[in-house]
Amino acid sequence: MRNFRAFTPLETKYRRHWSFACGKMSLTGFTLVEVMISVLILGIGLTAVANSYILALRGANTVQNNVAALILAKEKFENLEFASLKGATSSSSPAEIIKSPNKEYSYEQEINPASGPGDLTKYLVSACLTMSWPEKNSLKNVTLATYLLKQK
Repeated sequence: MRNFRAFTPLETKYRRHWSFACGKMSLTGFTLVEVMISVLILGIGLTAVANSYILALRGANTVQNNVAALILAKEKFENLEFASLKGATSSSSPAEIIKSPNKEYSYEQEINPASGPGDLTKYLVSACLTMSWPEKNSLKNVTLATYLLKQK
C-alpha cells in the first residue's frame, strides 16, 4: 500500500487496512476557520503589545521632562542657597525662561522668612521654587520647597 503525503499541515493518513470499498481515508490538519481564529487572536495580542509600547514611550518622555526640570531646579536651589547666605531675607522673582535642547522651562523662586514656633526661625529662610513646562497641550510643573540658613 502506498502512503500519499500532501503539503504541511494537511496530510493524508491511511489506516492499516485501507480499502477502497470501505473508504476509511481521513485528512488531518487545520481548517480555514481555525486559521482565521488563530490569526485574529494573534492580531489582538500584537495590537496590545504595540499599544503598551506606545504608552511606555510616552511615559519615558514624561519622566525625561521631569528629570530635566529637577536638575534645573537643583541648580536654581544652589543659587537660592547662595542668595540666602548673602543675607537675602525676602525676595520673589518674576517667571524666567530656561531653554533646554528639547523644552522651554519657566521658573519662579521665592525666599521668605521662616515662620513657626521656636528659635530656629531666626536662623532659617523658606525657599520655594516652581519649574513649569508645556507638555501634551497642558502645563506641567514641579514645586520644590526647603529651609535654608540665612546669614547672621
